[in-house]
Formats: sequence, C-alpha cells, structure tokens
Amino acid sequence: MDVQQAVVSRRSVRDFLDTPVPEAMLRTVIETATRSPSGGNLQPWHLHVVTGDALARLKALMQEKVSKGFNEVPEYEIYPPKLQSPYRDRRFEVGELMYRQLEIPREDKAARFEWFKRNFQFFGAPVGLFCTVDDNMGPPQW
Repeated sequence: MDVQQAVVSRRSVRDFLDTPVPEAMLRTVIETATRSPSGGNLQPWHLHVVTGDALARLKALMQEKVSKGFNEVPEYEIYPPKLQSPYRDRRFEVGELMYRQLEIPREDKAARFEWFKRNFQFFGAPVGLFCTVDDNMGPPQW
C-alpha cells in the first residue's frame, strides 16, 4: 500500500477485538513511526506502549475515575473554547452521525455517556499507545 492508499482508506475504529498484537508487529509500527519528520529533525516524541496486566490496571483506574465523574482539570483544552465554523459544525455532524449509526437518540444522554466512557477503555483494544512530547517543545514540534 502506498501513502495515498493509506490516507484514503483510513477509518476511525470504535470497537476492537481483544486479540493480542504480536510484539514484532508493534515494534515494526513503532520503528516506522519514529521515521516521521519533525521541525529541525528533533523528533521530540516518546512512545509508550501499554499491554497485558499494565493495560488492565490502567483501564481499571480509568473506569474508577470515570465512574466518579470528571473532576480533574485538563492541562489544556482539546478544542478551542470558542470553536467556530466550519470546525464546530464538522464536530457536531460527526457526533450526530456516529450516535445515529449506534441508534442512540440525542435526548438519551445516559446512553451517550455510556458510549463515551468506552474512550477510557480504549474501545476494547489490547494495546494502548501513547505519544508524548516534552512540555518545553511547543506547538511547532507537536
């Protein structure tokens, strides 16, 4: 597959099999990702792979936190506080399409929240992969 095929065939997955991913495959994916370009070729990222018992503990911790409500203040906003069109509209439309596909009506806030909580369980994925960048790098390196 070439880059164009990879980009146009991309899709968001919200449900995974719990089948373990072979370590050799993870290593190949990570080694390939480390070749990504960055400003000044600093490549300031760190990759963290969580599987097995560590992933189970992380999922349990997140389940506990979510069940108590979201009372932690995030370090940064995921979306700008005043998200404007066309971005606000796109975000809204994608959400509506997703919940319609799941047959969860807009007024069923409890069912929507139950689905949302699956984010913190990695949608059942057997691997958690985190990419972090040192705080002092700033947006050009993100």
